[in-house]
Amino acid sequence: MKIAQAHLLVNDQDAAKAFYTEVLGLEVETDYAAGDFRWLSLRAPGPDGGASLVLGRAEGAGLAYQQATRESGTPAFSLTLTGGTEEFERIRDRGATVVIEPTRQQHGGTDALIDDTVGNIICLHQD
Repeated sequence: MKIAQAHLLVNDQDAAKAFYTEVLGLEVETDYAAGDFRWLSLRAPGPDGGASLVLGRAEGAGLAYQQATRESGTPAFSLTLTGGTEEFERIRDRGATVVIEPTRQQHGGTDALIDDTVGNIICLHQD
């Protein structure tokens, strides 16, 4: 078994697409719209890009959940950086707003938190 998709609620799918592709470097897997429905999924580049990240609109109870998660300071998900400190600096240089600078964790690795501009906090982890 493996995880195929993870869903993330966002306030604006166009802004999310821009942030996740231009700042984080993910690639569009699917961008399909039909009426009010839009399926937008992204993947990390390369043959082993892992699970798809599906960016869905935050509405109703989903919006309330997204806001509560953010207000609690809880990251929506975590990305493991494979390019070390340089990869984090490239993300910062491309415009990511850093919420918490890279900090060594007692459980191992280093974590930084960034704002994805569309309602979520994202953890960037380095081993």
